[in-house]
Amino acid sequence: MKYTNFNILANGIVIGTVLKYDVNLIDDITKTSEEEINKLTKAISLSIEQINEMKKHHNELIEYLDAQILMISDPVFLKKSKELIINENISASKAINKVLNIYIDNLRNSTSLYLQERATDIKDIIIRINSNLNDNMNHLKLNKYILLTDTLYPSLLINNKDNIIGVITRSGGYSSHSAILCRQWDIPYVVSDIELNDNDKIIIDTASNIIITNPTDKEINKYELDIKKKEEYSKLAIEHDDYLFLANVSNNIDLPKVNKYNFDGVGLYRTELIFMNTNRPYSFDEQYKIYKNAVDIIGNKYLCFRTFDIGDDKKLSYVQTYKKGIDNYRNNPELFTTQIRALLKANTNNNLRIMFPMIETKEEFKFLKNWVVKINKENNYNLPKIGMMLETKEALLHIEDFKDVDFISIGTNDLTKELYNINRDNALDNKNVYIHDLLDKLKNVVTFCNKNNISLSVCGELASVSDIALSLYEIGIKNLSVSPSSIQNLNRAYTDYKKK
Repeated sequence: MKYTNFNILANGIVIGTVLKYDVNLIDDITKTSEEEINKLTKAISLSIEQINEMKKHHNELIEYLDAQILMISDPVFLKKSKELIINENISASKAINKVLNIYIDNLRNSTSLYLQERATDIKDIIIRINSNLNDNMNHLKLNKYILLTDTLYPSLLINNKDNIIGVITRSGGYSSHSAILCRQWDIPYVVSDIELNDNDKIIIDTASNIIITNPTDKEINKYELDIKKKEEYSKLAIEHDDYLFLANVSNNIDLPKVNKYNFDGVGLYRTELIFMNTNRPYSFDEQYKIYKNAVDIIGNKYLCFRTFDIGDDKKLSYVQTYKKGIDNYRNNPELFTTQIRALLKANTNNNLRIMFPMIETKEEFKFLKNWVVKINKENNYNLPKIGMMLETKEALLHIEDFKDVDFISIGTNDLTKELYNINRDNALDNKNVYIHDLLDKLKNVVTFCNKNNISLSVCGELASVSDIALSLYEIGIKNLSVSPSSIQNLNRAYTDYKKK
């Protein structure tokens, strides 16, 4: 049976058996208060030791792990837990759940998506201490499996990453630490309410947007061959002439992999996820620090920042959002100006690019470009190349109007939605319905860009599918931007293209 109703947090293909794990196990057996307090004290000490050990191997999580140590070491937390053990005669496990769930409830009531997801991080503390209290995670280290659980906590993932080959959870967010780690470690991760049992055989294929339960031998053999073929291609970018292998990223944590896999740079940096990480606007200095750090990591490589793309499904708690596109900048001028100033100042290597999303008309692009030029003149920074995403039907129909654009990146996710009324979550699964027509339409864009010496790339999810990437090469699009974990798909598509 094929199942398509899920959200993808980390891409990949995996075949395996399911292991269900209940992270909410609580020890109900209560010994004496003294014994429970001793157990708790030892579990906290062991948890701190484990976290300090993790810090040695996970530099990208230092801030997160330090925050956990601060909370676990908080004398108020320990005092309240001890009081509950004594006064209510409950287990240490129940006590820490009661105390920390108060923090969790406060975060979950926040209007900030980022703070809501941080509730998951505090729950991670409960999971870690409980596991040290009850030693209930040993069976997770016995085999390799696709983990099925309500929520994926970083401690659960880190402690068992050698055994976990895929993840399905009931809840989870793209910017959560667990999702970031799964993308770094190439572990496919989806959020779904699919019903499965222990030891069920399943296939997760995020490229085709399907989970196959109880696959046939034929399906298993096909995917085993696909996986084997994919593994034949190195995770390092192969030689690719003057074609650009670019990466889509959402934060600076993704950037070391861009260098590690020998990408030519970043074709799409989604800055809105930075804005969604807080319940207040980031200051100029805070944004500059993030962008400058990205520049320092990437060096002289291609680095394209998309100005914050909010609206529709991406809301900010601290501003009024509108239809995607220019309205959000006109109605939040200080927010836009601050971001542009920070980006311009960060352009110390003169390789940074600024890209506007959801452009419909040449007037919109000209208005925003002039705004950037004005800010640049006022601050005497290095003016970067300025481009646009091609992701609206209006812009596609009037592509000849955009002769003043430095570069164009085709966002196939929103473009296919506008052209074919296909939900972007199902676009890959239904690609055969529209792909030939879409490619025909994009040929006009290629001709236009070649005639006007405008750099052209594709940064939508379609570029991550090797056969479609091959088709994009065939119509003349030389620059593709994909998630870092899809480097093998680019290698395969480019190799097949050159063979032809």
